[in-house]
Amino acid sequence: MNHLATTVLRNSAFGMASHIAMKLLSFTFSVLIIRNLGATDFGQYAAVLGFGSVFLFIADLGLSPYTVREVARLRDQTDGKERIQALYADVLILRLILSVIAGILVVSAAILTGRPLLMIGAIAINSLTVLIYAVHGSSEAVLSGYERLDLVSGMQVVNQLAFVTIGGLALWLGFGYYGLIVATMIGVTLMTALVVRAVLRLGVRPGRITWRRWLPLLRAALPFGIIGLTLGISYRFDTVLLNIYGGDAVTGHYNAAYNLIFSLVTLSNVLNTALYPSLSRQSITAPETLPLVYERVLRYLMLVALPIAVGGFIVAAPLIGLLFGADYAPAAPLFAILIWVLPLMFLSEFLGYVVVIAGREALVARSIIVSSSINVVANLIFIPIYGVLAAAVITVITEAVLVIQYVWLVRDLLGRMQWGALLRVALAVVAMAALVYLARSLPVLATVALGGALYGGLLLAMRVVGPDEAAFVRGVLTARRASAGGHS
Repeated sequence: MNHLATTVLRNSAFGMASHIAMKLLSFTFSVLIIRNLGATDFGQYAAVLGFGSVFLFIADLGLSPYTVREVARLRDQTDGKERIQALYADVLILRLILSVIAGILVVSAAILTGRPLLMIGAIAINSLTVLIYAVHGSSEAVLSGYERLDLVSGMQVVNQLAFVTIGGLALWLGFGYYGLIVATMIGVTLMTALVVRAVLRLGVRPGRITWRRWLPLLRAALPFGIIGLTLGISYRFDTVLLNIYGGDAVTGHYNAAYNLIFSLVTLSNVLNTALYPSLSRQSITAPETLPLVYERVLRYLMLVALPIAVGGFIVAAPLIGLLFGADYAPAAPLFAILIWVLPLMFLSEFLGYVVVIAGREALVARSIIVSSSINVVANLIFIPIYGVLAAAVITVITEAVLVIQYVWLVRDLLGRMQWGALLRVALAVVAMAALVYLARSLPVLATVALGGALYGGLLLAMRVVGPDEAAFVRGVLTARRASAGGHS
């Protein structure tokens, strides 16, 4: 347990710290992008990225998450290194081939849907980045399987710094979103070089390529691929449809609100990414410890997500005005709806990992297929009629459907958990919401500060956080000192 806690803390602490630092920087930069481009150009930029995201699953087909789990399981076996190197080589070549296919398809889709020539050119350039991602994704999966998420996070920092620096220069020189796409390509190239170097320093080299293994490999990764396919469609299909039916400005308003939500989802993503390889390994070596870890993680995720959702709903209009300016006022009601997807995303991501770690990824794929099918059909029916408001509501409903399915799959596990702490979190959120509502006429930052202070104080007073967390951290530090002593 101490080893698991130390590894997860190292990975999540580095990951969380670097991601929070980078997210603050990239969030500030994204506000600059949205303000600089204006709703119309930003909408076009979001649509370019949306086209890429919808087809991005083809470039991977689930090979990366499958590789992470297999490397985590193989590394302690006698012939593990040889098998990992063989897996690395096959995944690398397969992903390069799939990336070429994905690039051809995404450009074809842009042409067939009648996108302007300017957008088609941007989509084509953006597709070249997918080729670089093929090398990056294969190598990063190996690194993650060795539980070096701290290194992965560090390299993502480099990527973000390059993007912000070069992208900022491009905007200043007037290159618009084309400059941002080129900045992305340069940042990803730099990050890929560092990831490959880190894998080589682990002593892992691509082994012998054996094309006869490719079909079984693709078949084994298929459930993960279906997950990627359906997630890619459900998260960006609405953006593509909005651009076709509503135009660039509407797409820009919607994505300004949507991107704000996704910036917050990083908090959950970092923790879950750190947990995945560690818990995959723990599911083999000490499965009896998992329920306790799951209970604690679930509590922390809701502790963060619920107050943000409630507070964001109440102060949506002044918050959007503060961040993006008066031109983005139509994004405020969209944000007030979309913010409710945040706790649902925190839950769906974590519960999905719980099911995958149990080796039931096919059920995760089935659940995502159901929710994404509802998303696609509902968007096709309602966006042409009700426009952007329909897109926002459908996004929340889709995530709720996914969470309900996961809850059903892990109902036995959830039934064994203690819910007292979560009830106290809910009470603290209700009190915070009342204060934020009463103080909503104040400047928005003052309102947020008041609500945050009350919420934090209530969590301490009701002992939602306190002695248990202090004991947990002391245990981790003790394990680290013992580990350091063993290595000295």
